Amino acid sequence: MITLKNISKSYSGGCVLDNISITIPEKSITGIIGPNGAGKSTLIKIIAGFEFAGSGSVLINNRQSDYFNQIKDQIYYMPEQMSLYPDYFVDRFLEFYHGAMQYRDDELSDLLSLKNIFDKKISQLSKGWHQRLKLYTALCNKKKIVILDEPFEGFDPLQMKQIVNIIRSRNNKEQEFILSIHQLSYARKNGAKPLSRHS
Repeated sequence: MITLKNISKSYSGGCVLDNISITIPEKSITGIIGPNGAGKSTLIKIIAGFEFAGSGSVLINNRQSDYFNQIKDQIYYMPEQMSLYPDYFVDRFLEFYHGAMQYRDDELSDLLSLKNIFDKKISQLSKGWHQRLKLYTALCNKKKIVILDEPFEGFDPLQMKQIVNIIRSRNNKEQEFILSIHQLSYARKNGAKPLSRHS
């Protein structure tokens, strides 16, 4: 369980997060929802240990001390802007990735239809296919907590539903997911409420 208490963060341009308090249960799928500029990316970077809060505290299992060292080996973080190797063909990139991970997931590759792009260079991929490849790298691991910044970017509503179903199936394998989402209409249709800048 991850708990954020009274998190605030400011940059020179002003306040980005103002007194945010949330609890993320274990083995859950949690959406950080709001429009662009609401501070979602900053908040999940704080959760992932890539940024420090200006004030407030982050706890894991109700323990505050040395949060990053407690959680760093448990997290995979996929940023919104994530550059893969543009000159690699997709099949060669996956061979490299599987070798580094010492793990592969053919079922996930099939669910994301990656065989359709094996013979393409990463630089040639559309935004949607590039996003699918990014999601594969994020979901093809055994990390306990997977953090996805704008995972639905480049997808239409039917594709978004497919990705949601894939994430739910991975959650059943006892991974925990934290997503930042700006597609407010899609989130509301699925019963979610947006997180405002000053919650």
